[in-house]
Amino acid sequence: KSFSLESDRQGAISNTQASIPVGLSVHNFESFQKDQPSTSENDTIDESKWQKIYETNSFLILVVSAILIAYAYPPLGAIYLIPEITATWIAVMFIFILAGMGIKTEEFAKAFQRFYFNAFLQLFNFGAVSGIVFGFSRLLVLSNALPRSLADGMTICAS
Repeated sequence: KSFSLESDRQGAISNTQASIPVGLSVHNFESFQKDQPSTSENDTIDESKWQKIYETNSFLILVVSAILIAYAYPPLGAIYLIPEITATWIAVMFIFILAGMGIKTEEFAKAFQRFYFNAFLQLFNFGAVSGIVFGFSRLLVLSNALPRSLADGMTICAS
């Protein structure tokens, strides 16, 4: 036999039914109820377990979801999202914004402290090295030692 009491852990009235076994007084019911897992606690445990799994694997879950959506309805990405724009301009901007958000402001401060060194490095890599490779590739094209397509590829790689 058991006695039914409407109560939650704090003693406030709720919609859940808890039963008190015979021989258990109402005064020590709260300690008894804390020992017994309720259905709402089990639901909370299940929800927190799924939340933890999602937080740990959110990128993988989202990638798999995107692939499954693309498999289920291909025109969504092929037509409606205008891949000529989204796959080139918007995707590249999004990637650079995310990469920039990961850089700490202290790193920017260090880079600005060595401004002249960084400016020289950029000018040398994008100016001098590219110019030398361009001149060398054109010299090899003129001497018929290298096809023009390969010389253009060398120039592009050096830029």
